[in-house]
Amino acid sequence: MLHEIGIPAHIKGYNYIREAIIICVNNPEILNYITKGLYLDIAEKYKTTETKVEKGIRHAIERVCLQGNQELINELFAYTISASKGRPTNSEFIALIADKFRLENNIC
Repeated sequence: MLHEIGIPAHIKGYNYIREAIIICVNNPEILNYITKGLYLDIAEKYKTTETKVEKGIRHAIERVCLQGNQELINELFAYTISASKGRPTNSEFIALIADKFRLENNIC
């Protein structure tokens, strides 16, 4: 799905988002602790900082909102993004894709 919406696999944010989705599918409650939970877990895995993880994810989301598959993005995020920002937040993006994956694969 990340490829379909237009996140290039060569940017760091792709790997961070992918890892975040995997973690959230298995532990949805971690979204309540995104900075000191989710970002910390990803930072430890990739030997970086939580700040770099957050920035990498934000960069990937900004890039996909500007250059990605707009039709699919609108289909996925049409009612979840803030009209003033024009893009989903990191946690909105991760949560929505993780929830979609869980529903499609009957993971409750």
